[in-house]
Amino acid sequence: MTEDDQETTRGELEELIAIEKMRNNEIRKYVAAAIDRLSTATAVVGILGPIVSVVTNGVSDHTSFFLVSQSFIMVSGGALSYGLHLYGKTILRRGLR
Repeated sequence: MTEDDQETTRGELEELIAIEKMRNNEIRKYVAAAIDRLSTATAVVGILGPIVSVVTNGVSDHTSFFLVSQSFIMVSGGALSYGLHLYGKTILRRGLR
């Protein structure tokens, strides 16, 4: 193999490595975006769902256990949503080069 062949091979290899890095970055961005959308959906269902349930049925119609359980669902939905959002950010920080 001559020096020109080695340079060509080295250049092609560097180009393939750059393409692989770009591909991995795009996959990481896609996964992070999907997790962020899941966190948004969790917030909507976990926080707004119980609020709509209580408002549409009236507060006086419910027992205290129902209201406490709805409050627990809201808090846990918010916490899960926030945790998913942080996980998505962590994926981006760890992966992009």
